[in-house]
Amino acid sequence: MAVKDDPEIGNWYQSTSSLLFKVVAIDEHDDTIEIQYFDGTIGELEMDTWESIAPEQLDAPDDWSGPFDVDDDVSSSYEDDDNNTRKSWDSVLEGYEDN
Repeated sequence: MAVKDDPEIGNWYQSTSSLLFKVVAIDEHDDTIEIQYFDGTIGELEMDTWESIAPEQLDAPDDWSGPFDVDDDVSSSYEDDDNNTRKSWDSVLEGYEDN
């Protein structure tokens, strides 16, 4: 069976067994490809295995971030809070003595 696509870091693929995975690293010295399956599991394929499963490159799944714990809202409540002043932080330390 011929390889449809050469592995490229960052690209998503689907194997002949319908598993979705992303190539996260390629070690040309060892002829291995590190992959991360859609569920977050990390795996490694030898180049011979890549050729035998003949994966097809796909667009990233719409919900690809699900298993990766990615937070789309990079702002924190600290950054959004107008009351984050020295005075408000000092109130947290009330009752503690300096040593």
